[in-house]
Amino acid sequence: MIVKMLMIGASGVGKTHNCVKIAKAVGGHLIDVDNKAIEIIQKLGADDIVKRLDGTPFNVFLKSLEESIDSDTPMIIIDSLTELKDIIKRHVKNKIINKGEFWIGGVERHETTKVDPDLFVVTWELHPIIYDKIRDIMKEINSSKKSYIVTYHPPIQQASKGDIQMLNELKRINNMTVSVNEDTIIIKNDVFLNKKGEMPVDEFIDYVQSLLKANHIKELM
Repeated sequence: MIVKMLMIGASGVGKTHNCVKIAKAVGGHLIDVDNKAIEIIQKLGADDIVKRLDGTPFNVFLKSLEESIDSDTPMIIIDSLTELKDIIKRHVKNKIINKGEFWIGGVERHETTKVDPDLFVVTWELHPIIYDKIRDIMKEINSSKKSYIVTYHPPIQQASKGDIQMLNELKRINNMTVSVNEDTIIIKNDVFLNKKGEMPVDEFIDYVQSLLKANHIKELM
């Protein structure tokens, strides 16, 4: 069966560590957007099992995603979508600056206008472009018929409507939502066996493995 998992957790709670453990158990590809997985992979002795791919800058991420989709890996892990959003923002900013199509202080840039590109900020009007690119990425993974995990930081209290909407969309398109609390996985939503609540990490990994191996839900009952 195909597992589509959203893993939520604040920075430092163990999302990357648990993603590496899952990737080691299932032979997954991990696109390391946060650039934190190398030491964990080495610590867990997973160098020969987990294929780590670079996730930054954005054009490198897209190549890593294409390589993973074209491979025989059963699971693609993106850690994290939160950092990917910032990488896409930088990508959009660089494209706009390179074209010279930006305004600072209400002044349109042209050959005689001296402005500092470092002062240019991707404002909220451009954020729909960022969210659309994330949607396109999720559609591409879904069309590949591969299992996946995407990690995401919970929005802060002052989060924008776009961030909140994105989180709600991610919850809707995935068939499993979990949060991480150090050595415990808290299952929020599970369409397979409707499991809910806390589960030790190793037990959760066994559960994920059983889902990937099964062709039908009846095999798990």
